[in-house]
Amino acid sequence: MTPDEFWTSQDGQILSVRPQGDNEPVALTLAFWPRHPSELEFMTAHLADLKFTERSTLARIGIDMLTQGEPSLDGNRIVIEAEAFLYDPSFPHADYWRKLLRLGSPVGRLFRAPATAKLTTEEIWEQVRANTLKLPNTISIDREGRVFLTPHHVRYTLKPDLDRPAFERLVAGHAGRTFLDKVQVRHAASPLTIPPRSGVLTSCSMYLKEHYVVLNQGAGNFGIHTSAVLLDPIKTFGTNIMLEIYNQGDQPVVNPMVSVEIFRAPEIDGTHRKALTEKRARLSKGARDVYECLDARPPQPNGNHAPKPRLRVTVKGQHATMANASHFVHAGPNGASLSKAIAAAGDSCGHATLIQALEHAPANADTLITSYFPNLLEQVELLARLPELKLRRIVFRHASRTHGFFLSHNAHGRLDTLDALGIDVYWYEPRLGDLYQHTYKKNHGFFLKEELGRRFQESTILAFYGSAVGLSDEQSARITRLIDTLTGYMGPNVGVITGGGGGVMGLACEQARSKGALTGACFLELEAQPPELGVDFFNTFQESSRHFRQKWFEVADFCIFNVGGVGTLEEIGIELCNLKLGIRPRVPFVFFDARYFRDLRKQLTAMIRAGRAPAWMQEYILFTDDPDEVVAFYREKLQVL
Repeated sequence: MTPDEFWTSQDGQILSVRPQGDNEPVALTLAFWPRHPSELEFMTAHLADLKFTERSTLARIGIDMLTQGEPSLDGNRIVIEAEAFLYDPSFPHADYWRKLLRLGSPVGRLFRAPATAKLTTEEIWEQVRANTLKLPNTISIDREGRVFLTPHHVRYTLKPDLDRPAFERLVAGHAGRTFLDKVQVRHAASPLTIPPRSGVLTSCSMYLKEHYVVLNQGAGNFGIHTSAVLLDPIKTFGTNIMLEIYNQGDQPVVNPMVSVEIFRAPEIDGTHRKALTEKRARLSKGARDVYECLDARPPQPNGNHAPKPRLRVTVKGQHATMANASHFVHAGPNGASLSKAIAAAGDSCGHATLIQALEHAPANADTLITSYFPNLLEQVELLARLPELKLRRIVFRHASRTHGFFLSHNAHGRLDTLDALGIDVYWYEPRLGDLYQHTYKKNHGFFLKEELGRRFQESTILAFYGSAVGLSDEQSARITRLIDTLTGYMGPNVGVITGGGGGVMGLACEQARSKGALTGACFLELEAQPPELGVDFFNTFQESSRHFRQKWFEVADFCIFNVGGVGTLEEIGIELCNLKLGIRPRVPFVFFDARYFRDLRKQLTAMIRAGRAPAWMQEYILFTDDPDEVVAFYREKLQVL
């Protein structure tokens, strides 16, 4: 956080609401709290430079907020006055939108965009050519570094039967963009027109990895963009980046234009990655030493006293007092103190059960090292004692007592709970001899080395579907060329995710790795398909969680279907259904072997003709053997340079 870097605050809240009449805006006081005292000092020092960006969810339901005056310091927070209004009376909640604005509702953020972080025209064009910045294919760039773009020729409306509780959830922050994507109705609009005194929801394509984009609201001649002006890196990634534009004049606006400025996101230099690598090495060595200690000097059952669970129940044969050699120690912020904790161990190391480890935790203990990932009842005991603990992280080495390397669907739910509580989870995988942190992307968790976290978030992920059975030389050569072509088009941060087997999956990972791309897998417990380890990010699923596992492929931005059998056919059906339902955005689907998939192509055509599938789906599906045709198809459908 330096004066030369782009900065954003946490979400602010409504501090007060003052209605001013039925036909008048609602007066609001918005409050923003710092993350820590030094950030408050930064905000105070740069009050005059702070700008407000509204939550996009509010803008997408027709509510705009215009700030009045400058931000000011109010104790340990920054406050600013604003007026909220509905920019188009045709929204379904027009009669009661004022009543949705309540104290504590999240409203958006403050940001500071210093001129030193702004990209020049030359820098923008250089980033576009290097494929590190993908902007709409309709842009013009002036010599001042302003980028002008025209939106897609589409408009969106909300379903007219959307009820008041749904709007209440949206304004309160309990529902967001994912829900809105499902309740929006898309309409073709060529030309795109904004009638007088009304607004339009439209979209553009943009892929940001290392940059912020700030939209200029405009003078009004091409319409006014709402106060939702900030587009974040990583979150702004796709063909459905929403724009909310309204027209306050007496004449229509035809094909509105938006101008934006582009800023560098704060860089994480090599020293940060080095620090994370060193932290992982210390934690990994410490975890290995603890496990060696637990194995060499195993704790005696009931060595100190019998474990005393606070909830005495058994669920499906599991309970909280099951053997689970555990050690609760103080590791410090980077694991540097683990060696001292191990040296202090006596004749036996740790405790025979997780409960005993919790009951005998040192006052400064922050790291729980367990043999098995805690089962449901163990986690209940952990949560019951959480207020008494300083727990920061959990390390485990076995996913399951009964399924070894593979996590149950319930275990994935418990991982979500620990993440919500701010507790880091690490897996010391004995076969890999290293430590992997549980990290989320698009609401799905994967295990990876901690220093790869930012690269993982910034990477464009390609899902490669196909058979584990071996390929012909011709098929292998074709897929190899496809990966080479795609990694060149997508830019430096690319990843491939597969089912973790051989055949197409193994070849895709091998070729991606040779290009410096990340590789990932969703390993499924199958006798016929043992996991091929060595990927950069992964998760595991028991055989009963086969369909549950498919959700994790939603981390991918694009799907490529290769030669496969009935398993691949099932995955094709799920992904096509996701496309139809809007679970996946409207992005290209590639079937890479036109001859092999020709009968499927006929079947899809027949379904569309019979009205069993929407006709627009056909526009996003390509059957081909040519990698160059794939890239051309991506450019056409993504509408980016």
